Amino acid sequence: MGVMSCYRPGCDGIMCEIYVDDVGYVCYECEKEFKMYLERHDIQPQTEGEFKGALKVFMTTDKDEYLMGNEMDLDEFFNQYRRK
Repeated sequence: MGVMSCYRPGCDGIMCEIYVDDVGYVCYECEKEFKMYLERHDIQPQTEGEFKGALKVFMTTDKDEYLMGNEMDLDEFFNQYRRK
């Protein structure tokens, strides 16, 4: 029996329960982050093919890329880098 490691770069998730053909194993944390990714990019797949396509793109991103930091608007983003 294999380890069933998550296929996403930088993810150390093992014993994944989800395996998607043409994508690979997806851990629970990456599953949750994928949902955030869809919302933040306003991606609304309607078919299995669309879901797989979006998941393939998502799985090429680094782990926690969409979880880093707190939510903020553009002004808050720039204000944290503004020289005083």
